[in-house]
Amino acid sequence: FFPKQITAQENPPIPLNVQVSTAQFLNFGSFAVDNGVGTVSVDADGTRTWTGDVKLLNTGATVSPALFDVYANPGTLVNIMHDSQFTLNGSSGQTLTLEINSYSTGKTFITSAASEIPNPVYVGGTLNIGPLSANGAGSYSGSFTLTFIQE
Repeated sequence: FFPKQITAQENPPIPLNVQVSTAQFLNFGSFAVDNGVGTVSVDADGTRTWTGDVKLLNTGATVSPALFDVYANPGTLVNIMHDSQFTLNGSSGQTLTLEINSYSTGKTFITSAASEIPNPVYVGGTLNIGPLSANGAGSYSGSFTLTFIQE
């Protein structure tokens, strides 16, 4: 008669709420538009592209995707949610619309870093630009809200 071997499993780690901090802002840099319409996009990898009657300029602020540092236990399933469009206000009183549409991790991802190390999430978007008469020269700024949901 042999003694039974008893094994035990360690309790799972205490769940850690997802914590997010903004490490870098989304910036489209400088551009000009003639009388037509177009878009300016910055992908999650920082690549800037355009469509239509937009001219990209290499002056002014540095182009960059937004960067969010996400802290969570490794293996946490995270889903990013947000509105479909956001409004940016211009210094001349006009507005542009912003669509968030590029993610380094995808909109749904699984964290891999230890809970004290950030999981970087780069986010890009597209500005929809009307003719010069609708979207005059000047600086445009605003904010967008992303919700990081722990599944």
